[in-house]
Amino acid sequence: MAQIAGKRFIGLLLVLVLIGCYTGYELLLKPTLNGSTLIDNPTGRDITVTIDQQPHMVPAQSFLRITLAEGMHSISCEALGLQPQELNLELTSYGVINPSKSKYVIYNTIYTKKNLSSRYKPYAVEGREVYSLLGEPEVTNALFIPDRTLGRGNLDVAAPSVKSYQQVNQDYAYLTRIFRLHDFFEYCNQHNL
Repeated sequence: MAQIAGKRFIGLLLVLVLIGCYTGYELLLKPTLNGSTLIDNPTGRDITVTIDQQPHMVPAQSFLRITLAEGMHSISCEALGLQPQELNLELTSYGVINPSKSKYVIYNTIYTKKNLSSRYKPYAVEGREVYSLLGEPEVTNALFIPDRTLGRGNLDVAAPSVKSYQQVNQDYAYLTRIFRLHDFFEYCNQHNL
């Protein structure tokens, strides 16, 4: 009997911890997240993207900030030949909506005062050799590219010049960022990657 009561107590305690974590996220963390949802247009012409029957005009070589909730939406873009389809913003609504199906790179930028060049490894990105400390850069042309930083690594945020070190690793700090493919290669040229 005591063993059953102990299991029930542990189960109840686990439920209370989960409720506490969810409440803490909703009340404390969620209001501080300041990411953005962008419809990006890296093409040379203006486009109109329709999301949930609402048209959004996006100028050439630009992006438009919009507000969308997490979950399923409908999207189309006649100018780019994007037929009506589902747009799933799962886990986060922050990121880049890519109606042109252009290529983007997700890359971990490193901030350090130490010389870690010997620890970088070469990777092939679209036929070009680039170097990375934290794994292979990810090339994607997905319809939605989530901003994994919830606001610090999207296209509309300039890269910080100095980043404080993480507590876990005293050698460097990093920030996962989304780049248009062309902008990524420019970033590599500027930083000798």
